[in-house]
Parts: sequence; structure tokens; C-alpha cells
Amino acid sequence: MRSFRGSLQLKFVSAIICIVVPLLGIIFFWQALAEERQAWSQMINQARVLTRQIILTRQWVSDSQGVFIRPETPGARGGGAFYSDLLDTERGTLQRFTPSMVTKRLSLYSYSQNLYRFRLAGLAPMNPENRPDPFEMAAIESFAASGSDEYYTLARHDGEAVFQYSAPLFVDETCLSCHKNYTSGTISGCLSIYLPAQHVLDSLAHGRLQLFASALALIVLTVMTLYFLVRHLVLKPLGTLEAVADGISRGEFPGDVRIGSGDEMDRLGRALQDMSGKLEEGRTRLEEKVRSATSELARANEELQTVDRLKTEFLATMSHELRSPLTSIRGGLDYLRRTETAPDRQDYLQIMDKNLRRLVHLVTDIFDITRIEADKVQWNFTPADLSELVGEIVEIMDQQAADDGVRLLFRPPGPMAVNMDVERIEQVLVNLTDNAIKYSPRGGTVEFAVSPAGGEIRVEVRDQGPGIAPEDREAIFKKFHTAPSSGGSGKPGGTGLGLAICSQIVRAHGGRIWVEGHGGGSVFCFTLPCAEAHGAGESPRSRP
Repeated sequence: MRSFRGSLQLKFVSAIICIVVPLLGIIFFWQALAEERQAWSQMINQARVLTRQIILTRQWVSDSQGVFIRPETPGARGGGAFYSDLLDTERGTLQRFTPSMVTKRLSLYSYSQNLYRFRLAGLAPMNPENRPDPFEMAAIESFAASGSDEYYTLARHDGEAVFQYSAPLFVDETCLSCHKNYTSGTISGCLSIYLPAQHVLDSLAHGRLQLFASALALIVLTVMTLYFLVRHLVLKPLGTLEAVADGISRGEFPGDVRIGSGDEMDRLGRALQDMSGKLEEGRTRLEEKVRSATSELARANEELQTVDRLKTEFLATMSHELRSPLTSIRGGLDYLRRTETAPDRQDYLQIMDKNLRRLVHLVTDIFDITRIEADKVQWNFTPADLSELVGEIVEIMDQQAADDGVRLLFRPPGPMAVNMDVERIEQVLVNLTDNAIKYSPRGGTVEFAVSPAGGEIRVEVRDQGPGIAPEDREAIFKKFHTAPSSGGSGKPGGTGLGLAICSQIVRAHGGRIWVEGHGGGSVFCFTLPCAEAHGAGESPRSRP
């Protein structure tokens, strides 16, 4: 539950931060840009007003053909004059100041008050001090090229930020009285205003810092508030519901689930409580049914075990009891075959002998399968040559195959040592060979092959019969299963015990048996572990 809540808390916090931080960041960034634009707009407007005022003042002085000022006053000090027009009055001697001189005195006076300064710059000034600097020259070129009426930039002078503003000056008729080389209506120069801007930059920096602090505080407050609400309104109820669900998964059914929020979470808790009650009730009923079914299955299993034991005992007893009369019958039948010479009677005796052999074979198979299933077989595992054993079986059954018009073919590969019960493996080989002969057509061939295969010895019995359908290839090794041949051989079927006995014997040796199909019949294969694969004195049945 901790990992669930921790993961959900992390997701909520991450989502809140991803939403709130960019949103508030954009808002405050936009606010900072707006304040910066407003500050520079105020600076530009201030420069425009000053420019307009200075130009009006200069125009007034120009229209008045200059003004007379006492030279010794503070506002008239500083700088020289190109004209020495003097006027004697009762209050003393006054000197005439041209528009350029008035503009210069006003700039010096304003600059001395730490307010701002301005100057006139002309393309062909009478006073060398009025030659344009690089900024003013760029402004004049801009006025002439684009026809703009203002030019400004932010620069630094003596380590302080200064806002430089420039407006064009045009030649009028009043200017021509002094400036003979000008043409009326053209740009004679510019008026430059230098406003201190460091306090604006400091104010903007301080404002940005305040905005950043406010944004950070607002972001933290918003995130904490949303996290608190999510934790108490969502995560805590979810944790309670998760604990209840974990308890139900462990089989602990809570009697009461209370969220107390009065919202969807509370309704979900009540629904979970109802579900828990129904699950508990259903589990109780199911446990009762399971106990009842288990008891019935136990009784049925005991009965089946008893029936199976009785069946096995019955088959074992009957097969044993049937052997004695069958042996007597065979003895009498052999006597009659030796003494009776009539051909018709010999035919009947031959039919009786054939069916008696089938009956003896059936009784023997029943006896073997019951002993194997009851684990009462005494196995005698000894090292032996499997290749030699296959050769002996081929030699023994060659006459039977010849009687059925079938040829047995085996090419011995050399010694193949296997730790086996020779009598039982011989039984497997005889059974497989007998089936191969039975289902092979006259003129057919049954081939045998023995070869090593990765720590095992593989034996193949290949016939030319009709083959076995793929869906029956596993079932034929079960008891009493007699699958029809895929091609229909017309030969009488067996009892369904021979291959089951072969399978039991091969598995008891630690091997496996199966059947494959090929273009002209079936291939029965089984494997046995090599003799060197076992430890000294170890039999296949003793392996885990």
C-alpha cells in the first residue's frame, strides 16, 4: 500500500507542478515584460515631452531674434559666445543669446541639477562643439533615409545607463539669418536628450526580483494547498479502500468500511463493504460445498481403489487359473494332431490350435499387465547387447514372417550395450515384430534399426502396413485401445494390451516409446539408456 500511495502522491505532485509552475511562470513573465515595456514607454514619452518643450523654447528664442541675459547670472555661465551683442540697461549690461546658446545653457543648467542634459548637433555647425557624435550621426542618417521623427537607444556612459533620444531639427526662415549655408525645409541636425536610466534598470531588476519571489511563494502555496486537498480528499480514502481490498484478497472480510467524506469515495466504500459481505457469504457456501464434494470424492476414490484392487486381483487370479486348463487343452490338442490323420480333422485341429494360441496370448497379456500395474514384477537388469537381441528376435520370427509372405531385414550395427531385463525387452521386440508382420502386406518388408542417440540406444521397427492415424498415435499405448488402421488392412485386431505392456516395460527401463508415420506404413520406436549412463549396480527403475 505504501508503494501505491507513494506512486500516486508522486504522480499528483508531478502533475500539479507541471500545470501550475508553467502557468504561473508565463503569467509572471508576461507581467515582467509588461512592466518593462511600460517603464521604457514612460521614458520615451518623457523624452518626447522634453524634446517638444526644448524645441518650442528654441523656436521662441529664434522668433524673438534671441534674448538678452545678464552674463553673470548662474544660468548664463559656462561656454563662450560667437556674438557680443550688448545692451546697456538700468539694471546693467545684458548680452544677446542665440537659440543655440540658450539651448546649451539650459542643458548645462539641467545637468547641474542631476536631471538630464541635451545638446544640439548640426551637419554644418558654426560652433565646433555642436558637431554630431556617432549616435547623433546615426540618428541624422536615419531621419534622412526613412523620414522617421525619432531615434533612441540605451547606452552606458561612465558606468551608468543612459537613455539617448534624438529628434530632427529642420531649417526655417529664422535660421537662415545666421546660417547662410542651410536650405529652408532641410534637416540641419538633431536635438539629443540624455536621460539617466540606471534608476529605471534598478527598478526593473527590483521588480523582477519581487515578481520572482511572489511567483515562487504563490507556486509553493498553490502546490501545498492542492497537495493537501488531494491527500485528504483522494489519497487517504484510496489508502483505506486499498487496505480493505488487500484484506479481502487475504480472506479478511471487514464488517464496516467508513470513509466519512460523504462523496463518491464514501459510496465506493459502502459498495466495497457490500461486495465484501457477499464474497464472505459466497466463500462460506463454497467451502461447505467443497467439504461435501471432497468427502464424496474421498469415498468415491476409496471405492474406485477397492474396485481396481479387486479387478487386478480378479484378473491376476483368473489369468493364473486359466493357464492350467489351457495347458491341458494344448496337450490334448497336440496329441490329437499327432494321432489323427484325416485331412478334414487336421484342418479343424489347426483352427483350434490357432485360436488356442490367441487365447493363451490373451491370458498371458492380462497376467503381465496386472502384475506390472501391481508392481509385482521381479526385474532382472543386466548389461546386454541390444543389437544382438534384435538379431535373435529377427532370426526366431523369420519363419512366421515367411509364412505370411513378409521379409524381415536387419543390418547389425555392432555391439550396443544396454542395462536391461532381457526377457522383458525380448517381449517388447516380439510384440512389435508380430504387429509389423500382421499389418504388412504379402511381399512386404519389415526393417529393424538400432543406433545410438545421445546417451540412449534407439530401436526402430518399420513396417509397410496401412499406417496409424495421427490422432491415434498416443492412444494406442493405452490399455484396451485398438485403433483402426488408417488404410484398413482386413487383419483381425488385437486385444489392446500388447502395446500397453510394451509401454510399461520401456518406461520401467527409463526409456520411452512412440510411433511415427512414413509414406508406406508405421515406424515404432523406443529408446533405452546406454549401459554407461547408469552407475555401478544401478537399475533404471532406481533412478529418480
